Parts: sequence; structure tokens; C-alpha cells
Amino acid sequence: MIRTAPRYDMLFGEGIFNGTLLIGPDPPGAGFDYEVYMLARRKLRDIGFGMTDSERGMEEYRKTFGFNGSSIKARIRLVLGRNYSGDLRELWRDILTDEDLIYLKTHAGYGSHLSLSNNVRYFTDTMKEGFDHPRRKQYRLFYLDCCKSELYYKQALRDYVGGDTDLILHKWFCNYRITGPVIVLINELMKGSDFETIVSEMNDEYGIPHFDVDDKPEDMRLDRKMVTYSVSQ
Repeated sequence: MIRTAPRYDMLFGEGIFNGTLLIGPDPPGAGFDYEVYMLARRKLRDIGFGMTDSERGMEEYRKTFGFNGSSIKARIRLVLGRNYSGDLRELWRDILTDEDLIYLKTHAGYGSHLSLSNNVRYFTDTMKEGFDHPRRKQYRLFYLDCCKSELYYKQALRDYVGGDTDLILHKWFCNYRITGPVIVLINELMKGSDFETIVSEMNDEYGIPHFDVDDKPEDMRLDRKMVTYSVSQ
């Protein structure tokens, strides 16, 4: 049977929902990531999350919400990669193992790299090798927020994280400063929304994707949408 919604029984199955929003470093000379981080912080508070812990480059937010008669304890970590005081690559491995929701905002490099850190080969080489760990979650959501992630990375990311992960991707060149859709995603997950509602609300939040010089004329439509959803097996 074709699923029409996330696997909420697995996502919230233990009464806990953990996610990490990792804002990757900008290219040299750019400074958008701090602006994006501050905006994400404000929007998390707007949907009822309160900060419970912090260290350099990472803040922790929590909220308890109701779902199907049960109380779910949500914990969201907001990470500014540029300022993170620990080992970013070690944190990334932990995120891939432990989190129910993985969000990475980064730059696609026109399909050649993802700027998770100064050593971009770490991330891309790991993607080629695939990721496996005995403690990894049996189901999770991965939102890759970068330009044309559906085109550049869908298959590579699917091979990387396996068939047990729902992928949320971008169809067009995107505006790095826009961070609202991931907050909408979290809010819709807490409501128990289906795929159609989640994607619709995220696209409404994003707005009309801008036109880029590399877009084909037939793709320059005012009704085009940014966010797509790839359902796991």
C-alpha cells in the first residue's frame, strides 16, 4: 500500500521526537548563515519551542505536544556550523545515527560538493561509501535544503541513507536566506499531517522560486513549486 503520510508510529513511537537543524558554513566572504540561524531561532520560538541548553554554535529547544492521545517530547538542536565548538564531522555522524529529523542547509556547488565544512570531501566521500550503524534509526526524515537537491543529490542521498528515510528536497535554485519551510515541516509533523499537506504548507511558506540564468525557458513558470517529497520504501 502506498503511504500518504510519514510513519508517525515510528517517528514518535517512543514518545520522543529528536531533530537537528544544521546550518552549514557559507562560502568564503559570505555571511548569510548567521542571519539564517537567528531567523530559525525566532521561528522555533514562534511555534512554541523554548531554549533549554546552549553552547558555542549550538542551542537546544524543547516542547511537549499531544499526538493520538499521547504526550510527545520534542527536542530540536539548532547548529551554526561555522561557530560550533566541537568536532563538526563527529556531530554529523551522531546526527545520522540518532536523529528522527535531519535538516542540512548548505550550498550545492552545482552538484559538485556540499559545503558542510571546509573539508567538503568528508561529506561527499561518506555519501559514496554509504552510511550504516547498528544504532541508526529504523525510520527518519532527511531535508536537504540546497539548490536543486532533487536533481543533484536524490539518488546519491538515497544510496547514502538507505531506503528507510523519507527525503525532502528542492527542485530549483533556492534562496539560502529562506529558512521558514523547515519550521513549517516541524509544525506539520506535530499536527500529524499527510504528505500533501506538508508539502503544500512548506511551498506556501517558501513562495515562488526565483528564476536563475541556468533555468530553461519552459521552467520559468509562476506556478512552480520548490519543495518535493521522496517517500522511502
